[in-house]
Amino acid sequence: MMIFIVFAALLSFVHTASASTGVTVMLSESMLGDGEVHGRVRVYFSKIKPEYADSKGPMYENGDEQDTNQVFGFDARFSSSSLSSELPEEAYGYPLARFADLNDLPAQSYNVQVELARFKEVHREGLPPTFLPDSCVSKDGSNGAYEKPDGTIYSKPVVWQFGTPLSLTLTEVIPDSTPSSRGCAGLGDGVDSAWIKTVRIQSSALSKFYKNSTDPTLEACVLLPYGFDDHPDAKYPLVLANGHYNPTFNPGGQFIETKPDCNDPDDYACVSAWYGYYLYTNWTASSSTPLENARVLVVTINHPTSFFDDSYAVDSEAMGPYGTAIMTELIPEVERRYRGLGEGWARGLMGGSTGGWESAAHMILYPDMFSYSLAACPDSVTFSRHTSVNMYEQDNAYYYNSDFKKTPTPGYRDGYSGQSIDYVFPAGDIISTFREMNLRELALGENGLSCGQCDAWEAVWSPVDEATGYAKRAYDKETGIIDKDVVEYWKKFDLARVLVDNWDELKDHVAGKLHFAAGGSDSFYLNNGVYDFQQLLEKSVGKDHGVTFTYGAHDGLGMQHCFRGYEYDADGKVLPNSITRLTYVQDVIPKMVESWVANAPVNADMR
Repeated sequence: MMIFIVFAALLSFVHTASASTGVTVMLSESMLGDGEVHGRVRVYFSKIKPEYADSKGPMYENGDEQDTNQVFGFDARFSSSSLSSELPEEAYGYPLARFADLNDLPAQSYNVQVELARFKEVHREGLPPTFLPDSCVSKDGSNGAYEKPDGTIYSKPVVWQFGTPLSLTLTEVIPDSTPSSRGCAGLGDGVDSAWIKTVRIQSSALSKFYKNSTDPTLEACVLLPYGFDDHPDAKYPLVLANGHYNPTFNPGGQFIETKPDCNDPDDYACVSAWYGYYLYTNWTASSSTPLENARVLVVTINHPTSFFDDSYAVDSEAMGPYGTAIMTELIPEVERRYRGLGEGWARGLMGGSTGGWESAAHMILYPDMFSYSLAACPDSVTFSRHTSVNMYEQDNAYYYNSDFKKTPTPGYRDGYSGQSIDYVFPAGDIISTFREMNLRELALGENGLSCGQCDAWEAVWSPVDEATGYAKRAYDKETGIIDKDVVEYWKKFDLARVLVDNWDELKDHVAGKLHFAAGGSDSFYLNNGVYDFQQLLEKSVGKDHGVTFTYGAHDGLGMQHCFRGYEYDADGKVLPNSITRLTYVQDVIPKMVESWVANAPVNADMR
């Protein structure tokens, strides 16, 4: 039976087209290496752009924006006996669903480019061998601003006249970016500074789960407190700053040890650099700073998977025991090396978006490990509002329930305001519906292998189909029809319900220590889940629950993604998200310290 399953999985890479598209993808023999190359072929089309004359073609500009480029995707295998594959007519596409739909457009020329996102065979405990993406990140990527993963093979862009045969050859490869990685301290991969250290461990829990078929290395970037070397007997609390993959220490703002050589208040990179230097000068001063009584270890962690740039730091069927590995292996090792107190009362959490969900989940699912959490603009903390979708009551994730009409559920509005210097006006303009976001992912990768956000959520929260090795769909990716059995399984990750169902055991743990923040107009509707979390809590246990909820607005206008709480300038004006995302450490950690001091157990080491 297992042999049949594996064979069926291998056959999933081969498509037999019912009719020719006239688009042939060739793999250069120099890209083949010693054996077969498996992966997702993605063919990108765009209107003619002069800047596509070099290798940075349309495959680098495809997103979920309003003017997204066209992409068609299919799985393929290349070998010495088969170096070509034709784009199948039934290949998934986005925004146009099928290649034949190009016939409905005016005949014209396009820039075209192809990429091959490589897959590897992965062996996971209790599951059949499965082909998964080799990586979802570039090792020198940064905080959600992803480059194409190392090892991606691609073609140079070509100009194609619609209706003529098209041949694309995969001749280029994105090299291993490790040599160019800035590393935790920004000095190179694994190169530490006096303040920032790198901790890497090989997780035994993950090695067992993956049967050594993939590298289960976990990485922590550790910022040491002021006076660390001067007080060799002192032990320190630990703050875990959760977020997306980032090779450089970035807990919500950079840590830059040299004065920036720029002075442009309209250049966000320059503004960010100055705030990074501001953190450095605050952190390394003996007194008269917001941090003079807050001497702690601050830690960011990297834990990318074959499904996303981040594991969500919990145990899941598809990704494996990342929560166990982080809680029982990585954090204790950081505390061992750098004199952490190693006790739950002296650990805190903070983070936004993915990091916001993790910060809430760790506080609720691992209550003995942490005693303070700021969960900013978190991903869905209850599935009664999974972005804009009520997974419990709706029949379809793409449309609201109705007998006589089909109103689409929205997915992304207005745009991300985190790097706009000032406010983005929250007009409520819909950039993508939830259906569109998912259909684009389907074109980029079937079976939940797009490395996209919606697929990542299913990889974390869904059970795995033991026959295929892929996470079960909570809703059909093409039609949107919700699978209520899978949603029932999701409830173990519904943080609001877990808290309410275990209120007697958790109430003292969260009261005054668990804090949520969300913009009133969050770009991805993540404020909806926070609203529902608050309502469920108040309905179930009353208003004196002690969990705080802050919703962001300025001048009556809702804040967008990713609001983390109010902060003000010298004139008392509310600062925009683009600035407050750079000041987590200065604003949040002193509040953590106050909570620790107030709630520390008797005879705790407070030095």
